[in-house]
Amino acid sequence: MIEQHFKEELARATRLFWKKELTPGQDSGDLSIRDPETGLIYICPRPNETLMIPNWGVITAEDMVVMDIDGNLMEDSGILATVEAPTHLHIYRARPNVRAIIHSHAVWSSAFAVAGRNIPLVLAEQALFLGGEIICAEYGKVGSEKLAENMTRALGQDKMAVLMRNHGAVCVGESMDEAFIVSDFLEKGAQTTLLAHLIATPIEISPDDILDDSLL
Repeated sequence: MIEQHFKEELARATRLFWKKELTPGQDSGDLSIRDPETGLIYICPRPNETLMIPNWGVITAEDMVVMDIDGNLMEDSGILATVEAPTHLHIYRARPNVRAIIHSHAVWSSAFAVAGRNIPLVLAEQALFLGGEIICAEYGKVGSEKLAENMTRALGQDKMAVLMRNHGAVCVGESMDEAFIVSDFLEKGAQTTLLAHLIATPIEISPDDILDDSLL
């Protein structure tokens, strides 16, 4: 059963996505959420002749697409899902705890993506919110199954974010709010690391050295 409130939640999140400058414009990047009860996926649309997307700031709930975990459309609206739907579906299949996905084209994380470099663990918050070092997945063409497989493999079972080589990044969460928090810390980690390189080589830390034993 399709729930209107999930469409509205996703539309609000997608407009926030634009406001937070996680996308440069048009339909760059995309978001989705999963209904934990039905398993249905609510995902951003693909532009067509009747649905022009100058940027995600103008999107509405009526524009959102609903599909099942196999990619079958649940509505005959004439609107297709984003071309990156395979990556969203692959991640949802591999990570049952994930309820929201943000695929961003933000500047700082994209700098690491175009260099094909991992973002090292240099800040405590990266371990706490991102799962440690952020891996840059192997390259795959936009919308391809290969890209989806590469992203899901690099994300694994414990990472909350992963880089798409020469493309952008993906952040996940048990809610859309958590996915945005992950995205914020991903950008801060990338920006801080790049700025630190102007001074010296950033000092990496071990996940085991983050919290004092008395706090565990």
